[in-house]
Amino acid sequence: MLLLGINWLFLILVNVQMEQAKVLEDFRWKNRVFIINASPLDEIEEKQFEDRKLLYFQFQEDRLETSNYEGEINLESFMKIIKAQPTENWYLIGLDGGVKRTGKGSPNVDQIWEIIDAMPMRQSEIRKEKKDGIFKKCKELP
Repeated sequence: MLLLGINWLFLILVNVQMEQAKVLEDFRWKNRVFIINASPLDEIEEKQFEDRKLLYFQFQEDRLETSNYEGEINLESFMKIIKAQPTENWYLIGLDGGVKRTGKGSPNVDQIWEIIDAMPMRQSEIRKEKKDGIFKKCKELP
């Protein structure tokens, strides 16, 4: 019985250690990704990022400075985007993994929200959130 427990513990430890750093492709259909290769964003409100399924990664001189993603990333996969368009300072990647918008200079957060909120998939999410909110309020009525 003790041997069986040790085997399970070993398998769990091996599985945890085998988890590899995430490449950009791993976020497809799960999160939008905002890559910043410039000064960090001002006054970030985390809830705004959560609502939009948006992960941000701020790089400085080819190294990750800040992010709202807590796991490990494969730096090389992110640098490919930056090096493919080196004159740009930020890159917005949609749920489908495609680059939706790029820009020069420091990004304006309100502009980023407008861009994301205008995307068809985000519009669908907003409609669903409103619909779910209405049903929730109806259930709460006496």
